[in-house]
Amino acid sequence: MPDAAHRRSRCDALFMNRGNYPGGQSGTDSDRLILRQPERGYRFSIDSVILAGFAAPLCRGAVLDLGTGCGVLLLLLSRLAPGIGSGVGVELQEGLLDFARRNFRDNCPDERLVAVPGDFRGEIPGVEPGSFDLVVSNPPYGRAGHGRRSPDPGKETARHEVTCTLPELLAAASRFLSADGRFAFVLPLLRLPEVEPCAAKEGMRVDLLRVVHPREGSPPSRVLCSAVRGMEGTPRPLPPLFLHDDQGKYCEEVERTCRLFRAG
Repeated sequence: MPDAAHRRSRCDALFMNRGNYPGGQSGTDSDRLILRQPERGYRFSIDSVILAGFAAPLCRGAVLDLGTGCGVLLLLLSRLAPGIGSGVGVELQEGLLDFARRNFRDNCPDERLVAVPGDFRGEIPGVEPGSFDLVVSNPPYGRAGHGRRSPDPGKETARHEVTCTLPELLAAASRFLSADGRFAFVLPLLRLPEVEPCAAKEGMRVDLLRVVHPREGSPPSRVLCSAVRGMEGTPRPLPPLFLHDDQGKYCEEVERTCRLFRAG
């Protein structure tokens, strides 16, 4: 990514340290989150944060997270989206699933959020097709066999399409979405041309797009997308998101979400 040098800036560095964010005073203490994640292996990044901000206004009813990891995306939506009713996080890696379950239990004692094991390319026990108003995913970015491989199996699975390709992801989202549901996800901008054909195959189309720039004046690196059922209509572009200001800090929009994390 073009902004790789900035990935270790304030919020990211804290995420890599068990996901705790001691800065900011947004909301009450009970609103803020303590996120636990593996000391080694895959850990969540700023992409989950910006996807939560993008998906929150679209969020209502039942939400499904495909590849929930440590559960960060659903937890952020539980704080950002008043319309959320319940959330299910599906995770293939048992180690990450344990973290998601603990994070849900510690941060949402009302049991609105649950984490279940499964490969979402097939059937998932207890997860009914067509029953979710919003599906979200921060999927593996790289095609299998392309780019630098990670010796850590967890990182490799999370970063490259080892267990799930983009067509399989769109097919899963379509299968679990309700008739008027939405699918929100984030990808590298270079992969955007692949999205429309994959969505069309599932009877879906992209209706909202928001490009993400590392900073103003730099080329975009990521894109946030929303897809719905139906084949008619063109994507509506939203104002771009500039991750960093001219001081190298996260923009205020992203900082507001980061303030939901607290030390613990």
